[in-house]
Amino acid sequence: MTTQPVMTNGNDDVFAAVLELLRDSGLAPASVRNLAEAVVVDGAVSGRPGSVVVAAVDDDGNDGRILRYAAREAARRSVPLRVVHVWSPRATAREGMRLCRHDRMSDADRLLSDVLYDDLPAAEADAAEREIRSDVDAVRSLIGLSAGVSLLVIAARRGDSATGVAIGSTVRGLAGRTGCPLAVLPPAGPDEWPPTPSTW
Repeated sequence: MTTQPVMTNGNDDVFAAVLELLRDSGLAPASVRNLAEAVVVDGAVSGRPGSVVVAAVDDDGNDGRILRYAAREAARRSVPLRVVHVWSPRATAREGMRLCRHDRMSDADRLLSDVLYDDLPAAEADAAEREIRSDVDAVRSLIGLSAGVSLLVIAARRGDSATGVAIGSTVRGLAGRTGCPLAVLPPAGPDEWPPTPSTW
């Protein structure tokens, strides 16, 4: 008797962590699919399909992966791409993967421009919608936003996280609670990280 090899796609840790989270949280069983590039969790609320695909980005090294996946999904669905960053008014001047500070709203605007033009062709970057949401609670903000979109795309955790966990706090807060499907991408590796943060 021969055994078929188990095929993996790089998402297995993320998939297992999301399934465990949903079970442990006692949330209504959501449909979770382990696809080639992402783990997709169905939205908690069913309704009309939204009119935009949202790429939720942060200064964490995952922006290229998120934008490229979201752009393909937007094109496949024939809807616009919107790139969103949740900026906290309590942000500190911490260093990110791209920028040396994040305490000003203008830093969020610069982050969106940087990720769009670094990670997408110029024509796609020009056409993309941009949104900066000011909220101290990124999860709450993204749940509110999710009610009117086709798909929300995020990374499982920071690209440079050394904690060894498969999913971070944002995914933990969103999975099973969004109003649209949630695509969770595995974190980017060092070869996908942006160059050294800019000092201005």
